[in-house]
Amino acid sequence: MICPGRDARRFFPPQARHVVVSVACQEGRERDFSGFSQYSVRDLARLVAGRGAVITMSPATVQRILAEMVLKPHRVRYWLTRTDPEFERKMEEIVKLYLAPPRNSRLLCIDEKTGLQALERRYPTLPMRQGQIERREFEYVRHGVVDLFAAFDVRTGQVFGQCYKHHSNVEFRHFLRGLRARDPDRRWHLILDNASYHTKPEVLEWCAAQRPKITLHWLPYHGSWLNQVEIWFSILSRKCLRRASVGSTRELRYVLHRFIDPWNEHFAHPFKWTYTGKPLAVSPQQFDLAAA
Repeated sequence: MICPGRDARRFFPPQARHVVVSVACQEGRERDFSGFSQYSVRDLARLVAGRGAVITMSPATVQRILAEMVLKPHRVRYWLTRTDPEFERKMEEIVKLYLAPPRNSRLLCIDEKTGLQALERRYPTLPMRQGQIERREFEYVRHGVVDLFAAFDVRTGQVFGQCYKHHSNVEFRHFLRGLRARDPDRRWHLILDNASYHTKPEVLEWCAAQRPKITLHWLPYHGSWLNQVEIWFSILSRKCLRRASVGSTRELRYVLHRFIDPWNEHFAHPFKWTYTGKPLAVSPQQFDLAAA
């Protein structure tokens, strides 16, 4: 049926609209249109016509139907199933440590940034000039990777970092020994994730044998967002690595340590968190770690 008039639009039966909506809302494993995992409005228009609901349908009509139903098949939002039964307890423990760091102790967030690539631009970068931005060669040469172990002091914002060729419990213990040598007479509280080389018996035995005591606090699974050293890694990526051009892994190590030294001297500061979702509420009676 066609409406009279210059701007006439074609009206489609309810079955055609139903096919558009049902196909757009199908889960990925149920989609059968040539193995597509995502549809465009043109794909949906062809599929609706192929199912016999109508002879033809334009992409504009499909787009209009989707807009009327507030459907956006081109968008996706990720979410994560919580698998740690002790997520709340572990999260509240870490948050309490941040709100009230233990007295006469050092609170350190530890993690690794692995697979840092030593990339060299094939031709020199052209510097910025008046009226012209910096220009960089698109092609680059890979010279290997470096693993960076880092410890972030929650009170001061200072960082201790060491670079290695690999990341295993051997390198991790070497990193902890170097960190301990800088402050051997104070009790430590370490915030760690559940990486396999963090939980090796050799690592746990070394920590248990230390005097003054080292207390380990484990992040919940998929809770790396609670680790403040991740914030510092973001700063490192933006301010040090993004425009770096190095000719070897040795030079990359030098660049990383050259960044850490002025950070500790001039820029180190404790992080103040902001939270845009539901406020994190911690009862002071639940965890009295400040007196530990």
